[in-house]
Amino acid sequence: MTLGELVKNPKGFKVVGIYRISRFEVKTARNGKSYGDCLISDHSFEVPAKYWDISGDSAMLFQQNGILRLEAMLDFFKDSPQLTIVGGYVPSPVEIDQALQSLGMMAPRKIDDMVSELTAIIASIKQEGLRDLLIAIFDTNKPFAEKFKRHPGAVKNHHAYIGGLLAHTLEVAAAALDHCNRNDKINRDILLAAALVHDIGKVREIEVDAFGMGIGFTREGKLLRHISLGMEMLEHACQEVGLAPELGLMLKHCILSHHGQAEWGSPVEPMLLEAELLHYLDNLSAKTEQFSREAGRAEPGGFNRSATLRREVYRPSIE
Repeated sequence: MTLGELVKNPKGFKVVGIYRISRFEVKTARNGKSYGDCLISDHSFEVPAKYWDISGDSAMLFQQNGILRLEAMLDFFKDSPQLTIVGGYVPSPVEIDQALQSLGMMAPRKIDDMVSELTAIIASIKQEGLRDLLIAIFDTNKPFAEKFKRHPGAVKNHHAYIGGLLAHTLEVAAAALDHCNRNDKINRDILLAAALVHDIGKVREIEVDAFGMGIGFTREGKLLRHISLGMEMLEHACQEVGLAPELGLMLKHCILSHHGQAEWGSPVEPMLLEAELLHYLDNLSAKTEQFSREAGRAEPGGFNRSATLRREVYRPSIE
């Protein structure tokens, strides 16, 4: 159950699930006994909680772990939900991923399957220099590869879930492949390579919590943003593999221009066919995910006011 659904239930409702321990502090009650004062959260909501008569071992458990499986009872204070914790334990990595999947906090597809698709796309690149570049970024650089495959695509705008960055990247690449199959004027290898690297800077831009969900921006993310960070990372990789200067220049232009215009974060507008296509394919992936998510928040036959899209989104009564 998501914490946002708690208000639908009565006082005394039993809550069991894996949640983030956003804040925890041991305090002393009026009777002299210790209790845990907590803030429990997931992607949908955050709820204050109390763990009365907490033992030293339990306090240590909450202090040392950012994610726990909790058993609690629902209560209300001034019409706002709060929890009384009964117990908690450390879940296994498998349990965490299953919980995140059920809460909509993980990519709909299995991450290993998406990594296999990414590997296949890289292998399909015919230009050897570009293929070597992509292998250096997404395979040889193990620390980056591990972060990239689970990183969120955004903090909240689109693909803002674990594995969202990889899911978005593959959506853009798949659309690029389809378009290349319909038009032989496109440089397939350049467009595919650009699709794969256009958002690599988000790994350094977006700060994640213990779950792996985006919670804001890193210091360099705030100061430089992902386009500049991606340019820096691409430049380093180009030098590492000795990519031909013209190919490197084309890829860098695609990264710099993929937001389309200055007011959306790109210092230059697209001046290559492949850069123009990347801009629209990137936006297509983002808008598809946004509309799908926002429509899902409305009742069938109803509307949802989307702050992200700045309009109402309709969910048809026939699906």
